Amino acid sequence: MKVLRILAVLLLVARAFAAQLPAQPPATGSITGHVFLGDSHLPARMAYVTLLPAMAAGAGDKNPTGGFALVQTGLDGAFVMPNVLPGSYYLIGMKRGYSLPAPDLNGDFSNIDKAPQDVKDALTVAVAANRVTTANIVLSRGAVIAGAVRFDDGEPAIEARVSLLRKDKSGKWAESQDGADSENSTDDEGNFRIANLSPGEYLLRTTLVLSGAEVRIPGMGSPNDPDYHWDIYFGDGIRPSDAKTIKLKEGEQSNGNTIEIPLARLHSISGTVINLETGAPINRADVELHNADDDSTCTVTAISATGQFHFPFVAEGEYTLKVRKAADVAPGSRSHDEKPLRTYADASQPLIVKGEASGITIQVKPQAPSADAIAQ
Repeated sequence: MKVLRILAVLLLVARAFAAQLPAQPPATGSITGHVFLGDSHLPARMAYVTLLPAMAAGAGDKNPTGGFALVQTGLDGAFVMPNVLPGSYYLIGMKRGYSLPAPDLNGDFSNIDKAPQDVKDALTVAVAANRVTTANIVLSRGAVIAGAVRFDDGEPAIEARVSLLRKDKSGKWAESQDGADSENSTDDEGNFRIANLSPGEYLLRTTLVLSGAEVRIPGMGSPNDPDYHWDIYFGDGIRPSDAKTIKLKEGEQSNGNTIEIPLARLHSISGTVINLETGAPINRADVELHNADDDSTCTVTAISATGQFHFPFVAEGEYTLKVRKAADVAPGSRSHDEKPLRTYADASQPLIVKGEASGITIQVKPQAPSADAIAQ
């Protein structure tokens, strides 16, 4: 009986769904074509072709004109996309080793409508009902950046994170997703190779990651992010302003790009955040380290329950220490959902790193309790 009841419910659901469908399916078209390799002029075998809807014309109209599809080419480089709703689409070919269009989007094709107009025009195809649209795609060979990450005593940095930065539309360096399907970490000899890159100018960096122990104490939540990060750039770049850029042409391979981690120029920094009025340590805050020249954030750490902060390694240079989200919470609690007993104003102070430094004190000023806190 139970099975019959389930079948009856499914039948009702199916009927309700069918009632919402149009009496006749809409007329569709299709897209067919070939994908070629621009460097060899051979078919792009087993490549991927994706179809994304262009936004409907009209100010403020963000509804797409149709669906989307993803297919692979055959051994002759041919592809077919049947049953495509009429409308305007972007047709994009993809194959490892070949660059993607619109590199400014960092591989995020959900924002393809923000690409330059000439890029959109080159990718656009129109589909009409009961018609076949033919479109061929030529892939451009991607550029390559290869090199190694090593400590200055010669030891290879194994499984080190390697990433690229590229200037965004505002002219600021931002992490690029070009080459994201490459293995962007070093091998057992410290070597790396980042492929699929678009022509342009890049910054190359490695990120030192130190994983902290996630200690669980009864009554105390675990830390949000136990990892500590610090970036080192190619070209004597312990600071971004010292980094050396790498310029690539289409299909070019740039070899021998070694990032050296200067152990003698990395130092441990630690201190305590205290109440300006009482001199007592507080028990919750984020301590940020910013570059003094452009105020960019280098790294962030949380203080301990006794108000202490620790940066395991910081490159020599001039910085600003900033304290944010400072508060006192009930002992034994680290939950960010708990209301603090007292909050503090943000604070900052300059810091020049030339060697190991401990005993740094940052004072934060108590804030007056809010009206809500007084009411409670």
